[in-house]
Amino acid sequence: MLALLVALSLAEPSCGLPPLLDEPLPFAPGESLTYDVDILRIVKAGTLSLSVELPISRGTLLPLRARVHTTSIFAKVRRVKGYALSWVGAETLRPQRYRDEAEENDARKSTDTRLDRPGPLTMDWSVLDKTGEVKGTTTSARQGEALDLLSMVYYLRAARLRPGEEICFDLVANRRFWRLHGTVAPVSERVESAAGTFDTIRLDAVLTRSEGGGPERRIRFWYSKDQRRLPVAAVSEIDLGPVRAVLSQTGGSPMRPAN
Repeated sequence: MLALLVALSLAEPSCGLPPLLDEPLPFAPGESLTYDVDILRIVKAGTLSLSVELPISRGTLLPLRARVHTTSIFAKVRRVKGYALSWVGAETLRPQRYRDEAEENDARKSTDTRLDRPGPLTMDWSVLDKTGEVKGTTTSARQGEALDLLSMVYYLRAARLRPGEEICFDLVANRRFWRLHGTVAPVSERVESAAGTFDTIRLDAVLTRSEGGGPERRIRFWYSKDQRRLPVAAVSEIDLGPVRAVLSQTGGSPMRPAN
């Protein structure tokens, strides 16, 4: 018994999703954000846009939308055009459902995942190319709370991010299930972008495949420390090398607070 108590006392503290700040959300319906995307910090690869849509289901759900497309120059290497939608609770920001669809060269790929149901996460997917269409379903056991990539951006924007704090959750992204383990950087950083210069909070994270195997993916996010908590930049890696998205424009006219 003594050995068990000692082992428990030496165990690492639990790691989970940080709570939302006890204040109004830093975004509202009508907001839009635009990002320049580059590869290796040299080649402009495309544009990413994020928007907060009008609430639905009597104001209980808030749709979040992302759109991405490559530049005409980068399309010679890889042509990508797609969108993603995440329906999140207007107060909790927990996702109910996540859908994405992308055209990559000559293939159309799509997924549809429900995140609000008990039990394993379930993703329906399809791939349509010149050879025909293939459909399937992939499941993954939950290890903790689950977000999709789009809801994650907005949830962390409104969450408490204390220096040195560890953050862990299940993640749906890039048509796969992941486990994210991240740490909030101990000091703030200044980030320059076309949209301005910001003092930011940085999150360093590692993604591992939920089913095991495959390479780890490292990713970093920078959020502004001002009232809007803007997602200023993100850096990750793809098969072509490091990819970076940097805020270039803020727009839209928020219509009313989301909570």
